[in-house]
Amino acid sequence: MATREPILLLGPLDRTRLLAGRLGLLDFRGLRATDPSAARQTLIGAGPAVHVGILATDHELKDLRDVLVDLDRHAPAAPLRWIACGPPPEPSERAALREAGVAFGLFEPFTDEELRFVVNEASHAHTARAVPRHEHRVPADLRAHVTSAAGEKVAVIYNLSTSGAYLVTPRPTLRGGTVQLRFQLPTGEIAVTGHVIWNNVPGNLRRSNAPVGMGVGFEAPPPEAQARLLEYVESRAQAYGL
Repeated sequence: MATREPILLLGPLDRTRLLAGRLGLLDFRGLRATDPSAARQTLIGAGPAVHVGILATDHELKDLRDVLVDLDRHAPAAPLRWIACGPPPEPSERAALREAGVAFGLFEPFTDEELRFVVNEASHAHTARAVPRHEHRVPADLRAHVTSAAGEKVAVIYNLSTSGAYLVTPRPTLRGGTVQLRFQLPTGEIAVTGHVIWNNVPGNLRRSNAPVGMGVGFEAPPPEAQARLLEYVESRAQAYGL
């Protein structure tokens, strides 16, 4: 059985308990700490190196930047990538989080799929083998009609960029296959041709923290579709980026 990736949780007891439970259902392991001292001890004593921390936005910490810098000194896999999580902060609070080095925001209400997406994005930044991403990806929850040589099926778009998408489906198309996608954005329908770049299936899970499905790269979308995709991605990016 694969070891669950540890995620440091810094915040009030009730909030970290809730987050740990949600992360456990997503195959992560939440390491709870209510103050910086406990967080330091957690980082020192953790088994697999911790790459990602979640900071409760309603957890009042003085000199936040100094706190996070100090935690990096005790993190074997420094620097940590931090996600601010909780009630939406005021603009000044958001700016302070960004100034302290927090890279992501996930503000209530959010789904478990959004939680998984943002944690995976933060973790991706620490994967030395990862291929750099040249385009922004955002979480999504969109129904897509997928047509391939095997027929038609319905899938759910889990994340989306202007050049591709990850689709959740129990019956992914084989790698290299061609698919036609149709899905609805707030500004209109998108119809694109895509090629399956990779898939995640039981017995061959390339990423245990991703749902079963397939990654699809788009052929050059028509200009109108490209504009709609870009508008959607930029709008959704505000939901989790600081």
